[in-house]
Amino acid sequence: MIKLALPIIDENVDHTLSIALLENIDIIELRIDQFKDKDLNHILDVIKKVKEKGFIALATIRSKLEGGADIPDEERFEIFSQIVDYVDMVDIEYTSFRINKQVIDLYHSKGKAVIMSYHDFEKTPSDDYIQTIIDESKLMGADIVKYAFKANSFEDVARVMCITHKNREKNLVAILMGEIGKVSRVIAPVFGSLITYTFIGQSFAPGQIEAEKLNELLEFFNIQKGWKLY
Repeated sequence: MIKLALPIIDENVDHTLSIALLENIDIIELRIDQFKDKDLNHILDVIKKVKEKGFIALATIRSKLEGGADIPDEERFEIFSQIVDYVDMVDIEYTSFRINKQVIDLYHSKGKAVIMSYHDFEKTPSDDYIQTIIDESKLMGADIVKYAFKANSFEDVARVMCITHKNREKNLVAILMGEIGKVSRVIAPVFGSLITYTFIGQSFAPGQIEAEKLNELLEFFNIQKGWKLY
């Protein structure tokens, strides 16, 4: 079972969401770190549009270390706190050690789901390190553990898929970035990954497959959409 997630910024929101409806997108990932306007009222207005269209609203304020903007942790936590009542899910990085437990506790206190994520844009780490990310994220309270690595060989793809399958009961999202890793966007659900990320117009990560094409591939391989958020 899989859900499709579409990262967006605060440009052309209405147009993008209209297309997302046609492409059967389930989750809108609000890349708030990339918003041109980070005023709270503007952020809430974008979230409102997402919710009015019936999407699951996933908020992300990606750290600079993991491919986001250079925003101090204190400011990131303040935004996370201000939007907690308006979104369904939040994504906080495993490496955001100063605020990740605070974010988890805050969102859980409001009955919201938390994804803890880890990104490596250069390589795929060892099996032991990936297992550590999974285990420690779950110990901290993550509902879903997301890991995205650069695949430098098909062996990297195979290793990550095997680890994902081994831990498939732990609610995981497995992604391999880059051209070699592109296949993971389609096959990862077979190994237990819950979400695959796509794009409309502009890609946010190397190896993402455009929404229309990804839907075609998922249908071709008979990969079903499903699972409930709560």
